[in-house]
Amino acid sequence: MAVLVMALVMMVTVSFFAGILIKTHREFAQFEERERRIEAELAQARKTFSQQEAYYHRLLNDPEFLERIARERLGYARPDELVFRFSD
Repeated sequence: MAVLVMALVMMVTVSFFAGILIKTHREFAQFEERERRIEAELAQARKTFSQQEAYYHRLLNDPEFLERIARERLGYARPDELVFRFSD
């Protein structure tokens, strides 16, 4: 009878710790997935930053690029030029 009680206590204890282990494993898997997602977002943010930094550098150091952007986006023109705007 004592052996049966000991076996029952042992099974309950093992089941308890197995449940904790399974729960911990699931949480760990979720944290790994979150880490992968955040790493991908960080890589994308770094890529975007690098592109924006190159664009900014060109604006500061390339007068022809700056003029083209001012003409295309802001509609600027030189004093002796006419600007034609067409609706889409």
